[in-house]
Amino acid sequence: MRQLGSRAAREASTRKLKRGAAEIFRRVRRAGLVFVVLLFALIGASVFGSVGFLTWLIALPAIMLAAMLSMTFPTRAGRAPKAPTERDVTRIPLPILAERCDRWLLDRCDELPRAALPSADLIVDRLRSLAPGLADIPDGSPLQGEIRRLVGGHLPRLVDSYLALPPEARAPRSENSLRLTESLGAVAEELIRLCGEVDGCREASFAIEHRFIESRYRDDLSPGGR
Repeated sequence: MRQLGSRAAREASTRKLKRGAAEIFRRVRRAGLVFVVLLFALIGASVFGSVGFLTWLIALPAIMLAAMLSMTFPTRAGRAPKAPTERDVTRIPLPILAERCDRWLLDRCDELPRAALPSADLIVDRLRSLAPGLADIPDGSPLQGEIRRLVGGHLPRLVDSYLALPPEARAPRSENSLRLTESLGAVAEELIRLCGEVDGCREASFAIEHRFIESRYRDDLSPGGR
């Protein structure tokens, strides 16, 4: 199997399988809804109209066929994630942008050269690590801008430009594949650095709250503060 053996890769694969199972359930539910709605429409036409037995013989298989065909079309939630557009990079909340990039990269791992998979694995892992702290980054901060540009712009453009090359130019040991591997490694290293900065911001936020509590309540309880 062309999968990585790390814990992050296994967790990413599990998330992908869960999304696939959820998509199957949504399609089955939609097909059942289509069947029920059309069947009730046929029953209503029979009660209030002049629908005969021959019409039923034709309409019932057609309804079943329509329900089955509806299962072949992806639902809105099950469509393959697309790379963020320039508008998305500035509009989408940062945690959602990171999650979307995580899904997008995971869905393209099968098209990447084997040598690039460890770096892709590390990127997916770092994106998951970044997500909990992204909501705490102040809007307009330089750190938020760095993460948005990397996650929403530089990384998707790198992978998309590589996958746009003809297959012969993406051979496993080609120069282009080696360059992609090096570039993904650089992205992974940058995400590690950004994770450290995000953790630093969260620690700073906690320290501020700690100092506030200490000054507000301990000082109030001291003999001089009563």
